Amino acid sequence: MLLKRYYLRGNKRSVKAVRNIVSSLAIKVISVAINLALVPLTINYLSPTKYGVWLTISSMLGWISFFDIGLGHGLRNKLAEALAKEEMHKAKSYVSTAYFSISVLCCFLFLVFVLINHYLNWNSILHVPKEIDENLKAIALILFSMFSIQFILQLINSILLSNQQPARVSFYNMLSNLMVLIAITLLTRFTKESLFHIAFVFSIIPVIVLGLVNVYYFRNNFRSFSPSIQKIDFGVLQEVLGLGVKFFIIQISVLIFFQTSNLLICRYFSPELVTPYNIAFRYFGVITMLFSIITAPYWSAYTEAYVKQDFVWIRTSLKQLFKMWLILVLVALLMLLFSKYAYHYWIGDKIQIDFKISLFMMIYTITISFGNIYIMVLNGIGKIRIQMLVNLIGMLLFIPLSYYLAVVLKTGIVGIIISTIVCSIYGTAIAPFEVKRILLRNQK
Repeated sequence: MLLKRYYLRGNKRSVKAVRNIVSSLAIKVISVAINLALVPLTINYLSPTKYGVWLTISSMLGWISFFDIGLGHGLRNKLAEALAKEEMHKAKSYVSTAYFSISVLCCFLFLVFVLINHYLNWNSILHVPKEIDENLKAIALILFSMFSIQFILQLINSILLSNQQPARVSFYNMLSNLMVLIAITLLTRFTKESLFHIAFVFSIIPVIVLGLVNVYYFRNNFRSFSPSIQKIDFGVLQEVLGLGVKFFIIQISVLIFFQTSNLLICRYFSPELVTPYNIAFRYFGVITMLFSIITAPYWSAYTEAYVKQDFVWIRTSLKQLFKMWLILVLVALLMLLFSKYAYHYWIGDKIQIDFKISLFMMIYTITISFGNIYIMVLNGIGKIRIQMLVNLIGMLLFIPLSYYLAVVLKTGIVGIIISTIVCSIYGTAIAPFEVKRILLRNQK
């Protein structure tokens, strides 16, 4: 009712945003339930230590999703602009060139990984205890193989987002997770614990789902700009990359902040401590997820509004998103207050999570969500140069700062979380002023 009161009286862009938010919320409720069920199910199938190893190696190899040189986000913005201007020939060139370019890049990365993987000692890299008898080389290879294919197929998500359809992206992600949950349930009943089985299930199912989604949309809704060899144009690639490389640098900083945390905990402490960190991250990640649902439709909507010079709508949207954020801050505080009981009912007493980990994870969650209100505008209109520079500095500082706080000052896992908050300062301290400056310059 709140969303209806604020938005359904507005223009088509607002109505479309509301429909996506409501649909995404319903889908995410199911997704949360699935993800919450996946954690204890996977831990019970493996063990806390093996689960920590799984989280670490999968997050490391998941880095491939960031190495598209920003093509995904660049495509999203440029395609949204082309669709706003109804330039369908340009839209087809953007899509065709993006698929071709990422396919070539993906093949190159895969060949490089196959060569490197032969010489890597994963047990030594991850400090895996000797009692864990698993072929980590084979696990890494299957994960990277499937991630490489997923890397190409997930471009359909950028296309859906450029069409302001984030709810559909959420639905297909939820469908993948549901199939993974069913598969792991079957594993627990019919097989012995195996990291290889877990890796295979988690990596191949998203590939199957994304493959079917690509085929469906390019034969139906997106037929007018489906990929075509004849429409590959390296001139438009330069357009996409001009913006995409900036997004790529931002993605790399995000990679350092989030994906290396598991590795740092593994290296500085032990694989077993990766598990409580990730449980707290997932628990408070519900706040990030909820706010992402609310803000997701606005990225491409801001692109359209900026192209059409509708700054009144942008200002109105920012005010309403801030009110939504205040509500989620209260929710986050309640989650912290009852975190001990929530962990108990979720995963039992097998794993203990220090209150300080929960406290700083909550602070991280609400600060990141606040910054995203304004970052979404800047991403949508392509004004990301300062964001790129600040995040680049944060990326360079993250590992040494984490080491100083976590190891030298002996703050443990909390130090890594604090380092993440500090190095993510752009969204909370700089982005709001950038957006205000842009809106003042275009005030009517």
